[in-house]
Amino acid sequence: MALSKKAVTVLKLILKIVFSAAAIYYIVSKLDLKEVGHLISTANLWYVFWALLIYGLSQIISSFRLNELFNAIQLKLPHIANIKLYWLGMFYNFFLPGGVGGDGYKVFYLHKKFKTPVKQLLGAVLADRVSGLSIILVYILGLVYFINYDLPYQGWFFLFIPFVSLGFYLFLRIFNKKLTKAFVAVTLWSLLVQGVQMLAVLCLLKALGGQTKGHWDDYMFLFFLSTIASAIPITLGGIGAREVTFFKGALLLGVNQEIAVAVSVLFYLNSLLVSTPGLYYVFRVKKVFAISEEES
Repeated sequence: MALSKKAVTVLKLILKIVFSAAAIYYIVSKLDLKEVGHLISTANLWYVFWALLIYGLSQIISSFRLNELFNAIQLKLPHIANIKLYWLGMFYNFFLPGGVGGDGYKVFYLHKKFKTPVKQLLGAVLADRVSGLSIILVYILGLVYFINYDLPYQGWFFLFIPFVSLGFYLFLRIFNKKLTKAFVAVTLWSLLVQGVQMLAVLCLLKALGGQTKGHWDDYMFLFFLSTIASAIPITLGGIGAREVTFFKGALLLGVNQEIAVAVSVLFYLNSLLVSTPGLYYVFRVKKVFAISEEES
């Protein structure tokens, strides 16, 4: 007997909780938590604050990237309204990872308000995600040369970068040819988003002290790997996946594992704080588009 959609959703949520719990248990059993706690509690709050602001800026830039894709499907949103909706989506993605999530809500809400076809909205939202992941892969391919680990043909990985860009372009063309009009702009926005997030991670590394000097490229490489790992929908909002990637990667690259996990935890806390203001629009969703027609 086939399971109902609700039962499947509940089962997926349970499995994600189990995977996240298992990942956290693994980290707890292998790591010196007192040292991680000490690193976090003694972190330079000034740098942590700057990391928070910079990460928030990266999300505003991300909203501009998504609006380029909306424009490509002839959905004209005022930038302020789009930022508000983006923040609402961030809150849903962060706090309701087992449900519809922020992306699903944006599609539902925009279809209801503007009657834009669901397929086109899904394509734009999915393209936004894929663009981010493709640029993360570009940064990873660029950083491979600098990491403290011997890989075959390590100095030639950057040659795959054009193929990543081509793959993203083909994805847009196959999914919805209209979206290809935004290819260049979206790619540039994505480069900026990830570059700004690199600055946020650098601030967190600075906050943890001088032990990270000489290994910033290794930690940055791990950050991008962990971002991809956290995007795979097998854990609850990426909880556990990011930390395990940092932990295991630090072991392979010969960098401090406690610092690596501390960076992961601080980045998670920053993401939590930046996403929280979206709660306001959960209860005041009409204010998202409380803008005069002249601005649209």
